[in-house]
Amino acid sequence: MKTKDNNTSYRGKRLECLCRAFFALIMLAAVLPVAAESVISFSRDRASSVAVIVRDLATGRDVVSQNPHKAMLPASTMKCLTAAAAIEAGLDTARFETRVYTRGKIEDGVLLGDLVIEGAGDPTIESAQFQGNPSFIGEILRAVKGMGIKSIEGEIQVDASTFPDNGPCDRWELSDVRYEYGAGLYALNYRDNKMGDKAMEEPAEAFGETLENRLAAEGIAVCWQTVDTEGEPMTEILVHRSPRGAEILGNLMSRSDNLFAEGMLRLLTPGLPRSAAIARERRLLSSRGLDFDITDIHDGSGLSRNNRVTARVMADLLEKMAHRSGGAVSYVSLFPLVGKEGTVKSLLKGSPLQGRLALKSGSMNGVHCYAGYKLDNDGNPTHAVVILVNDFFCKRAEVRDAIARFLRQQF
Repeated sequence: MKTKDNNTSYRGKRLECLCRAFFALIMLAAVLPVAAESVISFSRDRASSVAVIVRDLATGRDVVSQNPHKAMLPASTMKCLTAAAAIEAGLDTARFETRVYTRGKIEDGVLLGDLVIEGAGDPTIESAQFQGNPSFIGEILRAVKGMGIKSIEGEIQVDASTFPDNGPCDRWELSDVRYEYGAGLYALNYRDNKMGDKAMEEPAEAFGETLENRLAAEGIAVCWQTVDTEGEPMTEILVHRSPRGAEILGNLMSRSDNLFAEGMLRLLTPGLPRSAAIARERRLLSSRGLDFDITDIHDGSGLSRNNRVTARVMADLLEKMAHRSGGAVSYVSLFPLVGKEGTVKSLLKGSPLQGRLALKSGSMNGVHCYAGYKLDNDGNPTHAVVILVNDFFCKRAEVRDAIARFLRQQF
């Protein structure tokens, strides 16, 4: 009987321990955070990464916040950082300058030397986007004729010595650089560096060939002889100036132009490599209080799959630029209006939000993003909006529609 009593006592204590453990688990479950469903839902979204911030710019409070610190691939919303750094550096009033020289003497209408073009990375030369800008080739023709030159004994040369990192970014995919959207930035760019839907591999050669043909049509021959011009003077005959930086920024943000974005990035540090431009961009934006601890920047356009940005960094950037003294309008106005302009022309078209959101889009395989502003009736920003979706496994249209539903519900 004594043994039985001990067994009963043991079982009772064991049951009591189990009950206590059970109730402890219940209490723990009550205080642990429950994994919230995504504020943006679409097919198989459980396999995707979604980061969202909607911030009230009047209070600085995030009215929606999901995965704000998760490092995400931003695609072309990276251009928001590029444009902000350009404005911080005062490049909205700057212009690219491409200089043309003669090297050698001119005797009896013959240039005993070369025609030299010093490339400066201007992405707008003979661009279809700036047809109202003076033709660079036309300016060269007038300058050569104005010098009384009727024949060039030497060559047409492009000097790329002051523009390192010629061509596509080394962090871009080979599958991208074949196509026009992956066209690299060179010391001398020509006609948006594209031929049809393909990237132009040697824009300087294409430019030189066209220039030679135009000179020939004016009766000015290029003989392509090797002329010893050592010690001969270099005479500047032309400075070609691009449109103002603000015009380039507005165009690149509306159309999501990768070439223009790379050009504006490199204008931050003329004559220096891409890494120096990125370093200056980080310094400029860090001085505005941005924390780049969880940020990787490898280009200005967002085409690199190695870029990473958090929704928090993007929202902080949008907030600070919206409140920037004397610069809010110039930055906010760069963003295309949904339902009306650029790459967001079809988004929310015909809805009450048409023209009331100004968003930069970003997309690549498995990535769909937006960053920008909600506007009031006077066009002033009231909210910063950041939506970053990575690794989706449904059709892009479904993700876009889910984002549109969220925005309609939110505003």
